[in-house]
Amino acid sequence: MKNWNVKYPKRFDLGTREDYLKWRDEKLAAYPGDIGGLVVELGDMTAITPAEKGKILETVERANMCVYTAGSAELEANSLLALGQQLGVSRTDKSTRHSQSDELTDSGILGKAIPFSTRHCNWHTDATYYGSDKTIEALFLLCKRPAIEGGSNKVLDHEVLYIHLRDKDPGALAVLMNRDCFNYRNPATGEIDMSLGGKVFWTNADGHLCHRFSFRKTDMAWSEESDILAARKVLESLISDEPEQVIEGRLESGMGLISNNVLHTREKLLDSADPAKKRLLFRARFYDRVNPEYPG
Repeated sequence: MKNWNVKYPKRFDLGTREDYLKWRDEKLAAYPGDIGGLVVELGDMTAITPAEKGKILETVERANMCVYTAGSAELEANSLLALGQQLGVSRTDKSTRHSQSDELTDSGILGKAIPFSTRHCNWHTDATYYGSDKTIEALFLLCKRPAIEGGSNKVLDHEVLYIHLRDKDPGALAVLMNRDCFNYRNPATGEIDMSLGGKVFWTNADGHLCHRFSFRKTDMAWSEESDILAARKVLESLISDEPEQVIEGRLESGMGLISNNVLHTREKLLDSADPAKKRLLFRARFYDRVNPEYPG
């Protein structure tokens, strides 16, 4: 383990540079160069071994995510919850959502929402509309059936985005870390909920960096204040330009993603006309974060 959270506790403190510079160099040097560097093969995702757990946590520390193989486990939503329990995350938002929103498939039931359609999903983190008091910090996926064509993902660790932003425009980063930059807009009614939204970057109680962002205009009501608009422009330009650390790949059957709600996209896909063969991924979102220094 790198133990960066202990070694460099002030790496996200904009008022000091020593911890940041040392951590930045180590982080970028250790960052995986391609999707192969994210993969951890598991014998059974519902009963991981100590060695497998250590490999997951090590990879998550380097990139805030890892890609895993389910092994002999059943490809179902409960397997995701079991994996989360073993990694110290268990507080899900499952009870607050539509019962079928744990299944990412073009079923028609939730087809109007982009994640449940075959359309391209631009860069976002999950649940940007959750308020500051109860934010989604981890996102897990498990693929049962991939699309016939397409449906690949791009992923980017938000800590890497923080590095690029801090090096390019620390003033913009300061705005995004200290100001309430947006609120949630109901796509159906246009009504803005002032209690949902907040900062773009912030640190949690354990000193880890959290991030929320989406290019979706329907549910993101950004502040019109000039400094926030300028910071948003810098942020969106950096994301659109796709730093070299962006990794692309597709989850095939029996593969999944463990992440601390990193930035991700999804390519447009071609799906089967047979409901029994449509693309199907299971999703679990947690209020907890996968913390390598607290292996449980």
